[in-house]
Amino acid sequence: MNRFGSLGIQLMWCTELVSAVGIRNWHSRTAAALLATVLATTLLVSGCGGGTDDQAAGQANAASTSWTTDPGADQTADQTTDQSVDQANPPPDISLLAVAPTLGTAQSFAVLGGATVTNTGPTVITGNLGVSPGTAITGFPPGIVNGETHAADAVALQAQSDTTIAYDNLAGQACDTDLTGQDLGGMTLVPGVYCFSSSAQLTGTLALDAGGDSAAVWVFQIGSTLTTASISSVLLTNGADPCNVYWQIGSSATLGTGTEFAGNILALTSITLTTSANLTGRALARNGAVTMDTNNVNASVCGAPSGGSTPPTVDKSFSPDTFYAGGISTLTITLSNANATAADLTAWLIDNLPDGVVIAATPNAATTCGGTLKANAGDSVVKLMGGSIPANGFCTVTVDVTAPVAGCFENVLSVGALQTSNGNNALTATAKLTVF
Repeated sequence: MNRFGSLGIQLMWCTELVSAVGIRNWHSRTAAALLATVLATTLLVSGCGGGTDDQAAGQANAASTSWTTDPGADQTADQTTDQSVDQANPPPDISLLAVAPTLGTAQSFAVLGGATVTNTGPTVITGNLGVSPGTAITGFPPGIVNGETHAADAVALQAQSDTTIAYDNLAGQACDTDLTGQDLGGMTLVPGVYCFSSSAQLTGTLALDAGGDSAAVWVFQIGSTLTTASISSVLLTNGADPCNVYWQIGSSATLGTGTEFAGNILALTSITLTTSANLTGRALARNGAVTMDTNNVNASVCGAPSGGSTPPTVDKSFSPDTFYAGGISTLTITLSNANATAADLTAWLIDNLPDGVVIAATPNAATTCGGTLKANAGDSVVKLMGGSIPANGFCTVTVDVTAPVAGCFENVLSVGALQTSNGNNALTATAKLTVF
């Protein structure tokens, strides 16, 4: 089946496409113009789809990439492609993929409570422990904290603020699959956004299959409670990373006795880990308590401290992330530091824009990090040297960019691109831009 597929199929889902490209007045367009829009958008969405193989390749290359809508680019291939209607391959799904939010300073916390944090027994926490706006942390000792403890101080307050931002980001992502009323036990789920309108239950084993893509992300949106039965587990397969699993809980989460759980739990109210329940990830409760009993909570695999400095993190975005060829978008690179000491840049931070994207004629380049920023009109490289990321804070680099031709562009900063006195970034930062 060629890139355009069957015209009949395209017209069946033309309403979705029209909505995606912003057509609002049907009567003001001729049938020919509408058809051209549908076909052009089909081509663009096909190029932007980014299946599992594409994602894996992009991670392996760790470089900015682009796909354009040059009509001659795939002419030879299209001429030899099967022209029949392939009913087994419907038009691409234009829903949003799951996106990992920025945790900011909350990244350094393994456990963060809103009202209180209480513990019974020899719990071991690897990462920071905190509470805010509440003040009480009890049960340490006998519990052990391999990290810092922050009770109602500025660090815990900022971490709660960053948790709220991440929580809202997760809650706002488009749901790919509604699992309301179904038990997660026995399921094998590929990356995506899964939602429950009310409560969610895990009895047995939930497998998360990354398909070989270590950057794959899962987001679970749960309207009220999450409960796991005793001896339940989350099994990570084919490269799945617990740091890229997010549980957004509308009220409270309870991990049953002996549960082996994975991911970042962000609960509006409370989180309870019953006896011998273990968590690889984070327990972040916004308003209520975190209650533990002989548990192991380990966030060190996700960049939280295990006694030393927390590596800085990098996030990036385009705003707007969709525009017409020749338009302007602002690229923002955010550098975050979860340590009590500033993170000084020790080498050039270099961001290579994808082919087809360049710095705008009026760059409007700026940084709150200090140092030397280089971003020249028409160039495809943004550089920052020197400067510093504030303690328990962040700074930004912004520059306007443009793309003269339509296409799908992925801008990547790889692991280790940011080098500081507090270590280097341990996670890749990616931003995507769509140009019509």
